[in-house]
Amino acid sequence: MKKLFCCLLFLLLYLLLFPARALSDARAGLLLWYRSVLPVLFPFMLVCSILIRLDLLKRALPFLARPFHRLFGCSQYGAFAILGGFLCGFPMGAKITRDLQSQGKISADEAYVLYGFVNNLSPSFLLSYLAADQLGQRSLGGLFLLNVLGAAFLYGILSARRLRRSNLAPVPAASRTAPDPSGAGKDPRFDLQELFPVIDECIYDTIRNVVRLGAYLVMFALFSGAATLLLPIEHPAALFLVSCIEVTNGAHLLASAPLPLHVRYLLITALASFGGLSALAQSVSTAAMDRRLLLHYIKSRVNITLLSLLFALVSVLFVRLFPL
Repeated sequence: MKKLFCCLLFLLLYLLLFPARALSDARAGLLLWYRSVLPVLFPFMLVCSILIRLDLLKRALPFLARPFHRLFGCSQYGAFAILGGFLCGFPMGAKITRDLQSQGKISADEAYVLYGFVNNLSPSFLLSYLAADQLGQRSLGGLFLLNVLGAAFLYGILSARRLRRSNLAPVPAASRTAPDPSGAGKDPRFDLQELFPVIDECIYDTIRNVVRLGAYLVMFALFSGAATLLLPIEHPAALFLVSCIEVTNGAHLLASAPLPLHVRYLLITALASFGGLSALAQSVSTAAMDRRLLLHYIKSRVNITLLSLLFALVSVLFVRLFPL
């Protein structure tokens, strides 16, 4: 609590002493939420929530079960969490895993393993924003995919030994569906009195989560602005620390820094793999993580970041794209 109080006091002083800069930072955070998070994550969150609540994945899940079960030892619904986490970006992996666990479709042990590697930046963010927009090097898009998502994928295979040892069978989706409380065996998809209240609940839940993500983006945009004002970002170490506060603004700071291309590439790879403090806070809040799960999540992100840096170093040394 004392650390939290100090952080909030620091933020309050920044708002009082530098109101113009704070206004600009808050506006930037809101614009990032409005232009990127709201139109991208809101539809994904809503559709995934409806699919899970109405159990509409029965037909699609068997096609994912076999390859994902062999690689990760996960169930059919666990395969859906992996696929959604790798395609949709922060914090959808944590959100889908949390929803599946709360609906009783995956066990607590399976969710614990999945949290470690399913939460990643989306491929579109790596290809369009990092490679093309910030670095101006479309040729680096494939390397970012390999380094960031490939490292998370490999870490997931290595860390899923617990699931493979437990021999978690890819149980048919129909057998994991919660029983009908009415006992009539009705399918809620064909009962409008049951269908639309569930959809309304999914909409309210999605709105609450998206608004919460926007609040986190504004708060961490303010922290980033205050840190930029106080720390000597001309120094690479200080620059990287400030960049770790929020990944979008951090990637811009690193990409525009007067550093060699291969150094900026390595730093951005590390930032993209870890995700930044803002993505960490969003994931913890969305998944309602306790202390044990939070420590597991941070440890996993650090391991994935180190593995991703190793991949990036190999690409710098052996792929002739960087003037060393």
